[in-house]
Amino acid sequence: MNNVEKMFTRRSIRKYTNEPVPEEVLHNILEAGRLSPSAVNRQPWHFIVVKDQTIKEAISHERYSRFIKEADFTVVGLYLPSEALTEKLSLIDVTIALQSMVIAAWTQGVGSCWIGGFNEDKLKKTLNLPDESKIVCLVSFGIPDEEPDQRPKKSMEEIIHYNKW
Repeated sequence: MNNVEKMFTRRSIRKYTNEPVPEEVLHNILEAGRLSPSAVNRQPWHFIVVKDQTIKEAISHERYSRFIKEADFTVVGLYLPSEALTEKLSLIDVTIALQSMVIAAWTQGVGSCWIGGFNEDKLKKTLNLPDESKIVCLVSFGIPDEEPDQRPKKSMEEIIHYNKW
């Protein structure tokens, strides 16, 4: 299977085995984020890698992110407005870097799940983040313990427009 075909099989994984992600694979995932493109090469991102079980439990929520507890690690992606070219571009740049991590993980057999539902104040306190920090998203990572089917997607004709609407 080539890389494009592998990308097409990516799914959100919410069930993980107890097997740890090898350190080299973790390094590759983080390196994919670090090497991502950014506006004017500003690289506004900061990433908190949460591996400590107590912290994982503290940042998980009952409904939308309880699986953080089972993940090998979770990455919290954020930026500081004081380091940003613009907030919009920083938001985009951090998102691109996190997506690079997601794809790098999947191509190495590691599953992940985007988490947009979180308590920002609680996260800042728990992770000792600067008050000004803007958390973009959390992404859990681990060895998959499920193989979800592809959920229905809109057809190309519904979403692709060439040259104009």
